Amino acid sequence: MGLTTKLSRQSSRKLRPLIVAVSCVIILISLSSQAGAGTRSSFSWSFATSSISVGTHPNATYQDSGIRPGSFLIFERQFGSAKIWKPVATFASAPGNSSVFLPSDPIGAFAYKVVVKSGKKILLQSSDQVLYSYGVVSLAVICNEAPGGNGDCRSGSVQLQNSFIYNYELSHYPESYAPPGAEVISFPNTSCQSGSLTIEVGSSGATHPGGSATIQIAQSASDPQTITINDTSQQAFNFTLDHGPFIIDDWLTLGSNDYETEGVWYSGTFDCYTANGLR
Repeated sequence: MGLTTKLSRQSSRKLRPLIVAVSCVIILISLSSQAGAGTRSSFSWSFATSSISVGTHPNATYQDSGIRPGSFLIFERQFGSAKIWKPVATFASAPGNSSVFLPSDPIGAFAYKVVVKSGKKILLQSSDQVLYSYGVVSLAVICNEAPGGNGDCRSGSVQLQNSFIYNYELSHYPESYAPPGAEVISFPNTSCQSGSLTIEVGSSGATHPGGSATIQIAQSASDPQTITINDTSQQAFNFTLDHGPFIIDDWLTLGSNDYETEGVWYSGTFDCYTANGLR
C-alpha cells in the first residue's frame, strides 16, 4: 500500500510538467486563432460626386482596412455596347482613407468597380457604381430628337426691326396670347440636367411697341420656369431640368392678332450625359 502511494506520487510529479506544457500550447493556439479571426480585411469606395463634366478627372475615395500589404487596387470601367470590363487605373493599397483621381471620360454614363489583387490572386471585388459624365448638346440636336411640338428645327438667320441679325436653331410663331401657350417642342425623358437658351423676339416687318413673348419650361416633377422678352430684343434663359420629360411653350402679348409676323427665335445648348439628350 505504501509502495503504491509512493509510485503514484512520483508518476504525478513526472506528468505535471507535460500537462503544463500541453496547456501552454493549447492556450497559445487559441490566442493565435482568435487574433487571426479578428483580423478581417475590408474595402469600401465611392465617387466624391457621381456627376462630372466631360474632361474632368473623377475623384474616388476609399477606405482600406486590413488589406494584405503589397496589394493593388485596380479600378475598372465598362466599355462598349458589350459592356466589357477594362482596367483604367491601378494604385498600391494604402491603409485608412485615401483619395485618387481617375482618367477623364467622354460624355456618357459609366459603370465602375474596384478589384483588389495580391499578385494574380483576387482578394476582393467591389460592387458597381455609376458615374455620369455631362457634356454640351446643341439645341439643334435636341430639337431634331423631340417627337412633338410645332417648332421649326431648321437653322438660319433673321434680321429684325432693330437691324440686328440673329442666328437661330429653332423658330416658332406662337398662336397663343395666354398661358400655357403653344407647344414649341415636347421632349421625352431626358439625360440633361440644365439648358441655356438665347432667345430673340420680333418681326422682320412692323414692330410692336410694348409687345413681348413669354417662354416657359414645363416639367412633370418641377415647377414651371419662365422668362418674358420684349419685342425686338434678345435675352438669355438659363433653366434646370429634372431628367424627366419637358416641354417648351411660348405665347405673345402684342395687343393685336399678329401670329404670322411675330416670331420667337431660339439657339442654345443643353448639359446632358448622352449625345442626343435622351435616356
